[in-house]
Amino acid sequence: MFRRRPAHQRTQLSHRQINRLLPFTNAPLFHALQLLATGDSARFHMPGHKGEPLFNTFSEVFSIDFTETYGTGNLYLGDGPIRDAEVAAARYFDAADCFFLTGGSTQGILAMLATAVGRGGAVLLDRECHKSVCHACALLDITPYFMTAPLIEPFGISGGLPPAEAERQLIDHPEIRAVFLTSPTYYGIRRAIPAFADLCRAYGKVLLVDSAHGAHFPAVGLPTPIAEGADYAVLSTHKTLPCLGQGAVLLTDKGVDKGALRENTALFGTSSPSYPIMASIDLARAYVEGPGRTAYHRAAEACGELREYVARRTCFLPLVVADYPALDPCRLTVCTAGTDVTGHQLADMLWSECGVACEMADARNVVFILTCADSGVALYRLRRGLRRIARRRSEEIGLPSCVPFPPAEQVMRVRDAWFAKTGRVHPADAEGMVCARPVTPYPPGVPLLWPGEKITRAHIELIRERWYNEIGEITVVIG
Repeated sequence: MFRRRPAHQRTQLSHRQINRLLPFTNAPLFHALQLLATGDSARFHMPGHKGEPLFNTFSEVFSIDFTETYGTGNLYLGDGPIRDAEVAAARYFDAADCFFLTGGSTQGILAMLATAVGRGGAVLLDRECHKSVCHACALLDITPYFMTAPLIEPFGISGGLPPAEAERQLIDHPEIRAVFLTSPTYYGIRRAIPAFADLCRAYGKVLLVDSAHGAHFPAVGLPTPIAEGADYAVLSTHKTLPCLGQGAVLLTDKGVDKGALRENTALFGTSSPSYPIMASIDLARAYVEGPGRTAYHRAAEACGELREYVARRTCFLPLVVADYPALDPCRLTVCTAGTDVTGHQLADMLWSECGVACEMADARNVVFILTCADSGVALYRLRRGLRRIARRRSEEIGLPSCVPFPPAEQVMRVRDAWFAKTGRVHPADAEGMVCARPVTPYPPGVPLLWPGEKITRAHIELIRERWYNEIGEITVVIG
């Protein structure tokens, strides 16, 4: 297990704080989190603040935990200081407008699909979309059409989406109302948003972008999806900026029905939005407008140096692309393909031996998120851990190609399959059945199969080969 900090470096509680906690010693979640917080670990995962109190004025969360009262404003009425903060964020993210979210990007995805596509509509989806898009299709009875990107070898992850495939789909299915992209992907690949924006304008469609992992882009000199031509974009400020969990923003271009959008954020959000979360969004924006910009440029430089180090000094491969702007400069994806260790095993060894926690791992890759909060010590530990583990690995010959997950036939509407009578079966027994819930390894939370899709032997074989330990049962339509 990871080493604990020396006593003088650990978070110290005052006697008053300790006395306050004594009546609540039976609080297992709090104590588990406190153990992690006071332990000696390097965190290369969300949230972007990495547990560091960057804002001294925000150290006492409970003291600013208000509700709609005198002077606080109302999120869903769009007034008061909340609205002032949204306007400031819209200006920073180069958008016509901004809506604060306290239910993460999931809330924004549901709201923008409800507004731009609506009940019973159709949408063209990047197959890399998050499972919350599937939930929106079930709730709103939306018909999904899909486009897929070719795999990048040996990483086995999707690369650039070809706009030509999207155009073919728009011609074949004129009922499509919007195109939905994920950019950047969990692995850091950026989509060609300007090309898709031109395509949508040519065919009279709306462009929606899930940029949950791209809230830090302006801080490193990259445009937001709205600046690149999208109509709607959702950004998880909590993922890569120093913001509390669940904080997100929904950005829009001109011409959007802002009244309907505000109503739909309320439809899919809590009626008691967290004021500390909203305040942290505001503080994070103010921070990256000031000293945070320099800190994020340093993080991007450090990430580039780590990619070079992995390529030169280890047997692993860093994800790089020929066109640098197509890659998130603050995300490090390390591939273990061709060695005798899987991505999952490398992640576990980094944690157990070095106290380095990644964001996610799959069969071939480990993903690390770098932000303004990563210290030189943490970066050194990651570099040293990768080097130390690589020295013990042997390289294999004849790496098999990564077979893409086979396309599936949609035989039922998503909503009908979701709300049908269902049962749970072992993957080996699911051949020929209709999927009723998204089959989703998590992270990254991207469904392999959608409700309403027919399960084939090829699907089962790949699920058992790659995700058997994660996917023990599949929910299917019965009767």
